[in-house]
Amino acid sequence: MWQTVGHDRVRQYLARAIAQQSLSHAVLFAGPQSIGKRTLALDLAAALLCDAERGDPCWECRQCAAVQRRQHPDLHLVEIEEGRKTIRMDQVAALQRAIALRPYQASQRVSLIFDAHLLQPEAGQRLLKTLEEPPDHNTLALTTTSTSLLPQTLVSRCQAWRLTALPISLVRSVLGERGVPAREAAFLAAASLGRLGWALQASTEPELREQEEAMVSALIDMLQTDRAARIAAVERLLDDVSDHERLFELWSEWWRALLFQQLGVTDSAGEDTHVLGGELSFDISPQEIVRALQRIEETREWVRANVNARLALETLVLHLPEAS
Repeated sequence: MWQTVGHDRVRQYLARAIAQQSLSHAVLFAGPQSIGKRTLALDLAAALLCDAERGDPCWECRQCAAVQRRQHPDLHLVEIEEGRKTIRMDQVAALQRAIALRPYQASQRVSLIFDAHLLQPEAGQRLLKTLEEPPDHNTLALTTTSTSLLPQTLVSRCQAWRLTALPISLVRSVLGERGVPAREAAFLAAASLGRLGWALQASTEPELREQEEAMVSALIDMLQTDRAARIAAVERLLDDVSDHERLFELWSEWWRALLFQQLGVTDSAGEDTHVLGGELSFDISPQEIVRALQRIEETREWVRANVNARLALETLVLHLPEAS
């Protein structure tokens, strides 16, 4: 049984490929943070090493139990070390030495590289050699937030899967099963933007939820103030918010929820997003909402391109519509 929630198409393909012994020697999972990439990679490792050899991990045999503890002798993990900003060359060298050995306990070796976009350039080049000439009895799985952050020569040698946001209703349901009160589960599911990992973390860390609420509240307040107050609000935001990507995601989702309400859309994709901003009783036209969404995306791209964040945000908020 896979521990990954959602991403059914990917899970089903992987299970079938393992059972048929047709899985690629290298698999790449790409998607936003906390979307489930790491859990899926560990599921894949357990399925490959499981004694049952049926394509699914049983999580009961000694192989699966060892993967659960991350102590399996045929499982090699590479991830960012505490206090570091990149995955170093010697970590990849250690990986290469490990996969050159015959499996010790299972029928093969499995290697996982978490956040592969953090590989030092030299480490990435060294890993590329392994992907070009993969050793027998070894499967490599990598995770990344985006394939665009990796050398395309590396991506081309992997079977790449893009993991997308889970349905908000599914996130809310899982939170409810974990004992989260219904109202809180509704907010966290909407704020998660389909990222179950984030929602689960926020359900046990109140300060994380408070940060999300503050970012949404700042947007709502700015829509009801003059230009000078908006500029002052940007300054406060930059003092409190370091994750600009998250800010843009939340703001985009808020506008998207308002658009759904204005258009009378009630499908499952937007059924709970209203909880991000209360009743969303703003008289803003759909055309203005679409322009706001476009400006947020433009600003996000500017910041990604290293445009001064303060200047970019000030320009954005000055062009947002006024709410009545």
